[in-house]
Amino acid sequence: MKRVKEPLYRKYNKLARGFHHNSLGGAFRYQRNTKEVKNFEGTHMSVRRTREGYDYTPLFKFLLSRAGQNWDKIFSEAVQRLDKQEPIFWLVDLHFEQGDYGVVSIGENSYYSKLTVQDDLLVLADPKVTAPAKLCTCCTHTFNGIAY
Repeated sequence: MKRVKEPLYRKYNKLARGFHHNSLGGAFRYQRNTKEVKNFEGTHMSVRRTREGYDYTPLFKFLLSRAGQNWDKIFSEAVQRLDKQEPIFWLVDLHFEQGDYGVVSIGENSYYSKLTVQDDLLVLADPKVTAPAKLCTCCTHTFNGIAY
């Protein structure tokens, strides 16, 4: 029996302050019994769910922990455990030029080291890069998943 690995994303951030779980929004309730909806030719109207609240922090930690290993193996494992490929390339820059800044900002106060592929190996784009300076003291800033 083959063990299934956990996905590299979370459907919502359970730790976020003020995050309401399973909220569908209330905009549809104002349209439900209007003339526009009653004259609708279709048979059914429903509330659309949106894909909000996906957290890819586990993916970023996975990629950083695999620095120095074969890119093809890392990429194939990550794609199998994700809903889409796009977040991989938020952190991995396949065409990194020397002199580019080696830090990626994900969200408002989360920063990660940029990764690149050299000789089929996933490596840090700039190993000497450090956490950027805090812009304010009221927020929690993270660099590579660690608060500073």
